[in-house]
Amino acid sequence: MTSVTHATICLERVYDAAPARVFHAFTDKEARSRWFFQVGAWALHRHSGGALGVGEAASSAFSPPGAEVVITNDSLYMDVAPNERLVFAYHMTVAGKPISASLATVEFRAEGSGTRIVFTEQGAYFDDPGQVAGREEGTRELLEALAAELEGRVRIRVPQPDRTIESYETPA
Repeated sequence: MTSVTHATICLERVYDAAPARVFHAFTDKEARSRWFFQVGAWALHRHSGGALGVGEAASSAFSPPGAEVVITNDSLYMDVAPNERLVFAYHMTVAGKPISASLATVEFRAEGSGTRIVFTEQGAYFDDPGQVAGREEGTRELLEALAAELEGRVRIRVPQPDRTIESYETPA
């Protein structure tokens, strides 16, 4: 028998950039490929769609560093208010097995000279209650990767015998 865990994740992160710049980095295909797909660290097998607009869809397949398992993410924009809000639904699989279906809302709020992102995900996570913590951690990592993109930092990966150390550095 399969199980489902329902959860809401709400994360906030402040960026030292105007809402229009943060929104652009979040939605621009080229910028998104650097911070979201982390090309160079993760293997991107395919990506299609991704145009910004209500009813627009995106589909991708990728693998984590050093792994052969394929993860898919299929998304559909439900609401787009440029520089203010995105609402999208997405479905993920691992090795062809559905792992979650979610509704995500990303708010871009002006805060001083910067932007506060409020990322809220309402999800149904299948067959593994531990996925919720993993999704929250992964989303935090993505919000940090977005910060690195906005600051012009690049991701550095240093393999160690027992783990890989990752950090973001500004190129010389």
